[in-house]
Amino acid sequence: MIKNSKSFPFWIFTFAVMVGIVVSQLIQDGVFMDGMLYISVSKNLADGLGTFWNPHFSQTSMASFHEQPPLYFGLLALFYKVFGTSMYVERLFCFVCYVITSVYIHKLWKKIFVNNRDIVIHSWLPVLFWTTIPVCFWAYTNHVEETVMAVFTTASVYYIYCALFLKEKTIYNLVLGGVFVFLSSLTKGVQGTFPIVAAGLYWIVIRNLSFRKMIYYSLVLIGVPALIYGFLLITNPAVYESFKKYFEIRLVGTFNNKGATTDNHFDLLIRLFWELLPIVALSGLILLFTRKKKTGDITSSMHCRTIVWLLLIGFSGSLPLMVTLEQRGFYLVTVLPFFAIAVAMWLAPRVATLINSINISSAGFNAFKIATIALLGGAIIFTVSQTGNTKRDNDLLSDIYDIGKTVPKGDVVTIPEEMWNDWSLREYLIRNFYISSEKCCDKEHTYFIIRKDLPHNLVPQNYSLFPIKTKEVDLYKLSR
Repeated sequence: MIKNSKSFPFWIFTFAVMVGIVVSQLIQDGVFMDGMLYISVSKNLADGLGTFWNPHFSQTSMASFHEQPPLYFGLLALFYKVFGTSMYVERLFCFVCYVITSVYIHKLWKKIFVNNRDIVIHSWLPVLFWTTIPVCFWAYTNHVEETVMAVFTTASVYYIYCALFLKEKTIYNLVLGGVFVFLSSLTKGVQGTFPIVAAGLYWIVIRNLSFRKMIYYSLVLIGVPALIYGFLLITNPAVYESFKKYFEIRLVGTFNNKGATTDNHFDLLIRLFWELLPIVALSGLILLFTRKKKTGDITSSMHCRTIVWLLLIGFSGSLPLMVTLEQRGFYLVTVLPFFAIAVAMWLAPRVATLINSINISSAGFNAFKIATIALLGGAIIFTVSQTGNTKRDNDLLSDIYDIGKTVPKGDVVTIPEEMWNDWSLREYLIRNFYISSEKCCDKEHTYFIIRKDLPHNLVPQNYSLFPIKTKEVDLYKLSR
């Protein structure tokens, strides 16, 4: 029974961390700008606005939305259609992605240590490491597309591992790996294809595969998504138009640094270092605590080379992103499971030795079990207490909900040109009420919204202040 195993309290502790830093944030209102943009497009798709291959944001901006490939929007729209359009449905979607990725981390760990029961039971360790990487738990509470990509890339590497390391149904698992590469690339484009290098990295690091087989296996990983894309392009003209616009709107702009977020190509590498620092520090503490323990000798050549293989896969999905100057920390989310597993593998012998030396019947171990259960209970209580709270944009969201009671759903409001890049305002209006915004004064609309900290001489003279109490923005109505 798992509850009687030495790993039980550590799993409870891991669940407590999951609930405390992920679920407690997920149930609160307010989402990062990019995440709310994707939520808005998905909600529109669920409401019949736009199509899978031609998504839609608003009546006045990105009516044909091709900033990213469409799979994320299609999957979340499906959730909306099945479960309704409550805020909690999109939160459930993100949590499901988190759980599935956790499961694949657990499954990959079990495959890596299939012949070592002392280690295999501690799959909580990579899950815990992965969860506590700051940008990781931030991403899962802010709905960035990388959370869906991580499901597919982690699954892809899992099946590739089964094919290459364990020789289990080699071609079948490689094909499955290729299918998940396709799904990842259909979520966010080229950056989702990095698992195709896994066979080449295996040949370089493990060295028990002929060059000819490496080429053959790599062709399978490349060929499966290529064949699927070929079939879609041939059978559906909308697919060609969708990717043509994605290439023109997104990729060309990215490589021309139109969306540059830094002036340093190495910024993402520096960010990766800082994001991994907490688990490296925790690893140092474990090493210090177990320095006098005699650990089992499982750090074999194959064990070490597997760690290197995982690290190289992680770098293959992150270093190429430095080609452009559009770099954001959450772009790393798709590769963090591999770094977490690699670091956990490095520590595994010491952790296993330390935990295996515990007397399961001792009062201290029983007290530890009770403490972790209490911690999980406390995390659940804390999470429930956050229901109805807002983790960001509290005042703005309050204003949006009040405005939505006045402005008809589906209407268009005017905003000053100075607010055109006020994406949070525009996205919350779309997500909650499908209210589009248009720059002043392209066209005269019934309502006008302006932030309180902007000069109100920007409001055209034919608008009068509408009498509702707001905190960040004012609502004006056209005088008749």
